[in-house]
Amino acid sequence: MALQVLLSATLRRCVPDYDPTEGIRLEVEPGTTVREVIRRLNLPEKEIKLIMVNGLASPPDTALQGDERVAFFPPVGGG
Repeated sequence: MALQVLLSATLRRCVPDYDPTEGIRLEVEPGTTVREVIRRLNLPEKEIKLIMVNGLASPPDTALQGDERVAFFPPVGGG
């Protein structure tokens, strides 16, 4: 089953040739967790502030079935 993985802001630099219009299509087995996706993509977990699975905030231990849209966001600064 394939996921669509989207990276925001500074996390994009972690994946060479990342295309922000398409994201990453990633094949996973049903039951794969979000944390396993993070590790597979070599993303710095401590730099991820928000995880969205199909538009809902989700923890890293969320089990995926495939065909989901998973987005990772770093902390955002401002002032």
